[in-house]
Amino acid sequence: MRGFVLVSCLLLLTTAGPCPALAQAAAPSVRYSGGDGLTLKKAVVIAGVGSVDEGMAAEQEWIRIHYPGAVVESKGRVVGPPHYDVITLKLASGSRVDLHFDITAFFVE
Repeated sequence: MRGFVLVSCLLLLTTAGPCPALAQAAAPSVRYSGGDGLTLKKAVVIAGVGSVDEGMAAEQEWIRIHYPGAVVESKGRVVGPPHYDVITLKLASGSRVDLHFDITAFFVE
């Protein structure tokens, strides 16, 4: 049975600049597969990363490419296996979207 754990990870952007962890570029070996991330069944699968930090940077890179100007509002987790991050974005239009990333390859309890 999968449990859902909400990780209260609201990211606040200030005039001091972006969070250093989010400013990292994704590892050169990162590979994306799966779908568009709009549901668990169409989750973006992240592979080719060696650590949680690289995996998080890969998520941010994917978001930057596919949703330019979007702001991360919150982050949750679906604990499986498989394991997923669920990231809520606020788009430039003001609407919100939940993105699902399969993080099984780099998940650490």
